[in-house]
Amino acid sequence: MLNDSNSDLPGSLEEFGLSKYEARAYLTMIGKGSLAASEIAYYANLPRTKIYQTLKKLEKKRLAVVSRQKPLICSAIPPEEAFSEIVNLHERRVKNMKKIVDRLQKINDEGQRPKGSEERRYFVLDANSALEKIGSLIAGSRSSITATLDPWGLRLLSQCRPSLVRAVTNDVQVRMVLGTQCLGSESISSLPEGIEMRMIDSVASNLIIVDSTHMVSVDSSNGKAALFASVDSFGALQSRSFEEAWSKASEVKPLLGAEPSVAKKAIELARIVENGLAARMLEYTVNSTEVPAELVDLMEEKYNFKVAGMSAAEVMGLIDSALRISCLGGLKHDRNNNIVSLQSKVDSKQVLPWALVLASYFKRAGNEPRIMQQGRQAGVQLVHLRLAKPIAS
Repeated sequence: MLNDSNSDLPGSLEEFGLSKYEARAYLTMIGKGSLAASEIAYYANLPRTKIYQTLKKLEKKRLAVVSRQKPLICSAIPPEEAFSEIVNLHERRVKNMKKIVDRLQKINDEGQRPKGSEERRYFVLDANSALEKIGSLIAGSRSSITATLDPWGLRLLSQCRPSLVRAVTNDVQVRMVLGTQCLGSESISSLPEGIEMRMIDSVASNLIIVDSTHMVSVDSSNGKAALFASVDSFGALQSRSFEEAWSKASEVKPLLGAEPSVAKKAIELARIVENGLAARMLEYTVNSTEVPAELVDLMEEKYNFKVAGMSAAEVMGLIDSALRISCLGGLKHDRNNNIVSLQSKVDSKQVLPWALVLASYFKRAGNEPRIMQQGRQAGVQLVHLRLAKPIAS
């Protein structure tokens, strides 16, 4: 008889194709060994009229061996041997079913993917591997290197100086757009000659593109990098973004000797004048002969840029730096004649708006200005501003 712990086995054997009588008979034989048919019927609690038919079915299913002599003695085939073929068959069926499911899932994924899309892969590099790979890509570059960098990215590329020297020597065009966070960094001076650099207000991430075939994005928080091919649409988009940033960025070299705080403010002033105030200033020159003192208020109200509290020397130094950034120009102060001269060396960049900013400051400070002369000498735009009284030291 079956004990309580094995009471569910007869039902479980039905999954192998055994009837309830066959299951009870088989379990009795593996539990008690070889038995006569009458003994199996007794221990398995089977009708005597059904025992011989049940044993013949077990023999046919290769689960038992029945003797040919009387009384009939029946022995069970060990379970591992008896059911191995059935188990193997089911395992093969399960594997085939899994393969079918995988194929169906692939068809489903293909159907969900946008039409015309193509899968791209990238590699994640740790900080040391990122530095090594970037250096290798730069050293092997053939045509161009572009980089948008924050202070972390700038330090990283400065460690690739030998590779950068090799690239510049091989006439590779190297251009970098730096965030103003990089001002004052010693890494700028450690870069080799021949690299073009410009600066924008801020840079959110580090992105390096080499020959338009490889792109490296570096995480400033941990130095890890993602390396992937940039020949796809995403890489083309990043290249266009760099060109847009480059066209709007300011020259770096005029700022290298300036205090970082002054340089940042000069960049901000250049952006305000070129992108916001220039058209407004030209309206003043067309509609009025008076110097607009309210320009100082407008800069503070609309752009939160304050110059009213600065000294004259500070304002002139600021505008001098902004002119160098914006139009490769500058500011000169002739103390003897009380004249301030402003110049621009770029044809497309007017110097008059800068003169109006300075004139507005002096008028608000009580030193009446007068724009004396506008002209061009040897390709340089000039505007002279005469002040009513000397500038206090």
